[in-house]
Amino acid sequence: PMAAVVLWGVVAVASVTRLIVPSLVELFRREPVRTRDGGQWWRVLTAGLVEDGGVVVTAANLVLLAVVAIAAVRIWGWYRAAALFVVGQILWGLFTTFVSPSVGAGTSGATLALAASIAGLWPVVAARRRLLLASSAPFLLGVVLVAFDDAHGVAVLIGMLLGAVLGTVLPPRRPAVLNSGSLGGVTS
Repeated sequence: PMAAVVLWGVVAVASVTRLIVPSLVELFRREPVRTRDGGQWWRVLTAGLVEDGGVVVTAANLVLLAVVAIAAVRIWGWYRAAALFVVGQILWGLFTTFVSPSVGAGTSGATLALAASIAGLWPVVAARRRLLLASSAPFLLGVVLVAFDDAHGVAVLIGMLLGAVLGTVLPPRRPAVLNSGSLGGVTS
């Protein structure tokens, strides 16, 4: 879907530009002290646009985002998927700024939240039993990561909560996709 390409493209351009101009990571990355004390609030969002892990991490996160964005746009629609990505990044950025402060940058938090939103949607739309069972895997992953003090677990749990809330308030128009055994062309 074009919306998945656009979302991926925005992140890809920023991440590749960061590889060419390494100083961009200094401007965009999450730095709790600068955000809290220096008023640099943009870092909560911009940290999700650039990768700080080099070429291999950038490539891996872009591949993951491509797969997740396609599935999310097919299930949620373009505006819900984009909103879930942005809100996931903002909540992840706030958590990693105020609750569990860490310096860094990357799309992993927003991408994991977007992916987990799909699993959070399944229980509220009465998806088939196998999808309901499958939704427990991301939840357990999130809990395990949190137990091991990895903030990515919080991103997963945030995504599941966002998916459940959005699925209740503004469900996708095509719930048959969720029960057909296919996730927008991806076999479940």
